[in-house]
Amino acid sequence: MKKEDVAKQIIQHVGGESNINNAWHCMTRLRFNLKDKEKVNYKELEKIPGVVGTKFQSDQLQIVIGTNVADYYEVLAKELGIENESDSNNNQQSEKKGLVSLFMDTVSGVFGPIVPAIAGAGMIKGLMAGLVALNVISNETPTFQVIDMLASGVFTFLPFFVAASAARIFKTNQYLAIAIAATLQFPTMTAAAAAGEISSFMLFGILPVPVFNYAGTVIPIIFAVLALSYIYRWVDKVLPEILRTVFTPTISLFVGGLIALTVIGPIGIHAGNLLAAGVSWLFTISPILAGVVVGLIRPIAILTGLHHAMTPIALQNFANQGYDMLMPMMFMANMAITGATVALYKKVQTKEEKSIILSAAFSGLLGITEPALFGVLTKYKKAFLAATIGSAVSSAFISFFGVRIYGYILSSIFSLPAYIGQYFIYAVLGIIIAIGVSFAITSFLVPKQIVEESSNEVQLSAVTDGLYVPLEDVNDDVFSTKMIGDGYAMKSTSGDIYSPVSGTVKTIFPTKHAIGLVTENGLEILVHMGIDTVSLNGEAFDIFVKVGESVTPKTKIAHISLEKIKQAQKDDTIIVVVTNMDKVQKLSGENNLEGEHLAGSTLGNATLS
Repeated sequence: MKKEDVAKQIIQHVGGESNINNAWHCMTRLRFNLKDKEKVNYKELEKIPGVVGTKFQSDQLQIVIGTNVADYYEVLAKELGIENESDSNNNQQSEKKGLVSLFMDTVSGVFGPIVPAIAGAGMIKGLMAGLVALNVISNETPTFQVIDMLASGVFTFLPFFVAASAARIFKTNQYLAIAIAATLQFPTMTAAAAAGEISSFMLFGILPVPVFNYAGTVIPIIFAVLALSYIYRWVDKVLPEILRTVFTPTISLFVGGLIALTVIGPIGIHAGNLLAAGVSWLFTISPILAGVVVGLIRPIAILTGLHHAMTPIALQNFANQGYDMLMPMMFMANMAITGATVALYKKVQTKEEKSIILSAAFSGLLGITEPALFGVLTKYKKAFLAATIGSAVSSAFISFFGVRIYGYILSSIFSLPAYIGQYFIYAVLGIIIAIGVSFAITSFLVPKQIVEESSNEVQLSAVTDGLYVPLEDVNDDVFSTKMIGDGYAMKSTSGDIYSPVSGTVKTIFPTKHAIGLVTENGLEILVHMGIDTVSLNGEAFDIFVKVGESVTPKTKIAHISLEKIKQAQKDDTIIVVVTNMDKVQKLSGENNLEGEHLAGSTLGNATLS
């Protein structure tokens, strides 16, 4: 049965839309505040496909769905015409984050799905650049040109990839997002930018549309899609339903595209130009100061696509003075990014992550750092910080000794022969410093994770210091009757919550009272902190992990305030359940589980079928 049909039947059997004051959801249940609970038809509700069970508690009707409850709630909210609580809570959580953290998380989310394309293209591009630098192949041969098309296509048309992925993050229409990317890179725009004969098109004869080359840019399209998401929702909300199919996309594309062309895109380009002007000014004051600043901003500039603005400075330096000191700093930044990436190889858990890191690090050595930045370092902010520090230290070092280059070349390890001469030894030492500093800082800051080999056995560990509680004794029928899965519970003495398994964080509920985990072999675990604590709106909880992060039983994933939960008169029992029991052949516990246990101690094992 379709989710839309399920939602309609649920609304019908809770007494109809007129009987619903409000609806929301927690990690596993739809929750309703009703005008008249006598109108609820529990028997019919439990016949609906997808409904695991029902109960009425704390003046709320609770309909148990499972860990995919958010999918059903999204449809239900649309039927009822109410705001999607998950989106609202996510927005609130985003506002509480620092701007840098929020930006990094957004970029990481946008680029995660694109990593394979960037990594593959980066590897090919780097290899070809190395072969050219070693004079094995000429970049003017048809062979090089064909292979370069394979590699450069991803980077040239990166806004298309970013648009599709950003639309998923911002929950808007992917094809409209791609249409805006196509607008920015339409041949009319790119040809006008290449010709340089006009600075803008005049729309309606009065509105200037600045001419820029958006190839390879990132920030303009991310913010353009963000704007599109708001425009689309607003238009869809105000238009009558009969007009939405045709006019919602039409108006959204027209308005969103114009805003991208006239406001968002130009601001992104001007930000890059301002960055370039600032770098030029720094060199007039002190090359060493320029080295520190360029080293600090280079990684974030690559991440945002603003690094393209530095290339004209280098080219102008070659023309004016016959050499350039900026490109060697770019080289150092690439090596620092590579060093931080390599250091993470021993830190990650899965073979897939290790493979991505190796590929990204190799591409970084060859001068293509996008795979390392977008695919690896945005997930590990401390490693990104280490790369930035390594970049700054090494750039300052080579600037102090006046390291320069006399011709434009890709900042690759194969470019090292271009430095042969009086500055060669300092260039080599700079590379060692860049890689060494970033590697050492990453190794120190990023904790090592325990690798659990994929098998049909998953160890379940104590989630906190405290008293073991059989699941059957939990004061919540949904858990005690094992409606959504089997597992165990604990009464915490410290409030510190650790991962019960080695795996990855799959979901974090917006109110922070529940976290979903998944092991490498696909076992899904729900850590539910307290009973009916969704109503606390996150006040009693601190979360220390993010979605996509690898965890082990030594990873502290959260802390709960036992005092706040007590003051709210809620049950502070920590519940751990396996939610996809269809994958489990046997769930066994250790002997003598009664009594207190330390976090991380083994409580049982799940044998997968």
